[in-house]
Amino acid sequence: MGAINCKETPRQKMIGMMYLFLTAMLALNVSKDILDAFVIVNEGMEKTNTNFSLKNSFTYDAFVVANQNDPIKVAPYYRAAMNIKKYSKDLDTYIKKLKADLITNIEGTENAPAAIKDMRHFEGKDNRDVPHNYMLGDSEDGSQGNARKLKEKLSEFKKNLFAELKKSDISLPNKELSIRGLGDLGINTENNPKASADEPAEKYWETSLFAEIPAAATITLLSQIQNQVKNAEATIIQTLLGGIGATDFKFDTVAPRVIPKSSFLISGDKYEADLFIAAFSSTDTASKVLVGDSYDSINGKLLGNVKTLNIQRGMGKYIVEGAGQGNHSYASIIKVFNSSTGLFTDYPVKSGGKYNIEYTVAPPMAVVSPTKMNVLYIGVDNPMEISVPGFRDDQISASCSGGSLSKSGKGWVARVSKVGKCNISVNAKDDKGTSRSMGSKEFRIKRVPNPVPTCAGQKGGNISKGLLTAQVGPAATLENFDFELKFSVVSFVVSATIGGFDQDPASKSGRFTPEQIALINKVPKGKKVRIENVRAKGPDGTVTDIGTISFKLQ
Repeated sequence: MGAINCKETPRQKMIGMMYLFLTAMLALNVSKDILDAFVIVNEGMEKTNTNFSLKNSFTYDAFVVANQNDPIKVAPYYRAAMNIKKYSKDLDTYIKKLKADLITNIEGTENAPAAIKDMRHFEGKDNRDVPHNYMLGDSEDGSQGNARKLKEKLSEFKKNLFAELKKSDISLPNKELSIRGLGDLGINTENNPKASADEPAEKYWETSLFAEIPAAATITLLSQIQNQVKNAEATIIQTLLGGIGATDFKFDTVAPRVIPKSSFLISGDKYEADLFIAAFSSTDTASKVLVGDSYDSINGKLLGNVKTLNIQRGMGKYIVEGAGQGNHSYASIIKVFNSSTGLFTDYPVKSGGKYNIEYTVAPPMAVVSPTKMNVLYIGVDNPMEISVPGFRDDQISASCSGGSLSKSGKGWVARVSKVGKCNISVNAKDDKGTSRSMGSKEFRIKRVPNPVPTCAGQKGGNISKGLLTAQVGPAATLENFDFELKFSVVSFVVSATIGGFDQDPASKSGRFTPEQIALINKVPKGKKVRIENVRAKGPDGTVTDIGTISFKLQ
């Protein structure tokens, strides 16, 4: 797996030795427990592949930055790098599919997903027939199986990589010698014509790798080939990068960044931001960060009051008092020192695509809003939303004059007891523990409006005798009120005239009594029945007379 700029780590060497040992064990009819060791080797291979992908992504980032800074010079190298990225991705995807299809052929479609995700769930890892037929087919030289297609793709991959290096617009130091020094990029697909006649399988690349080996070994071999592909990719793009001098820097990517602790300030706060080189050398003390009032993009200079910030571990810390309210801006240039040339390279800092970095200083403010309406009601929970821009919920405290205020879930609940007015005051505590007033708001306090009596959903008018007597009793209904409050009827009287005499049996609950039902049944159609003296209890326990319902029986 070794290559230029991509030396094997001790971990990779250990994995390679384990693989050779396990391959030798295949000559013995070893148990599944021994074959399980291939799972460990394969996991190591896949982890190495992930690390290669991450390392290669950093190199591609360096191409992006270099292309932005000098597109005329870097464009050929950038295009070649993007082509190589595609070649590698396509081949890696193909090998992943080979592994997935092989596992599916052995495990079946139902069990395959778990085995593909984690080979520890691969029950058929000792299967030899399926991987042999899948990779080699019935041919002696493996030409009728997927191994031949893989070999062709690997050869084409190497050919494409070298073709990118050989392009006329790519300049490399000692170009021909450099390319010859890359060898076969660690991907050997050649046959072995010197193989012994007693071992015909060793003659061909396909059969020497995939003949008569269990599925676990086949999967591990394919992972190793993925490793070789990514290693070859890393070798070529590092070679390309060296051609444009991008490796002169002691870090992979040059990407200026600004991270403000907060872009929204309250009067009296301080604005604090980190301006830094995203990838940096911890020993670099020569680079500088300059800050000014604005940036002249034509001449590449800072304007106004320019000052230099000290750099520590790649960052320049910028702190300014948030005094005047309103919008403010500043500009910055990061000057990166190139130890090879002794020169500085300027990188103007952008925020949101602009050279001017903006922030806002705002006056203290609080946001207090009732979630139902702009009044508070006596005897009920009044849900509130209280927030202060720029502060977390756990940094906010509030109080209510003439009542109480408490946290409830993600909001607040206010309770009041007297008609009049009250003030809700809000404080906020910053990250340093300093508390300050964010303002207050006045609210009107009212009683909950009385409900109206209803029966069968009606407040009076015509009603059939059957519908009326089918009801449990009258109800207390709040009309046009946003709170979900419940009033319960505690007593009422049913009144009617029978034979010239008034009768008015009473109920001491919210239900019709048998006497009241009997009275209603005696009333002739076309005559009136009244439900009077309806009294209801509210959520605060207060009992109120809510009126009378008059019905004409149909």
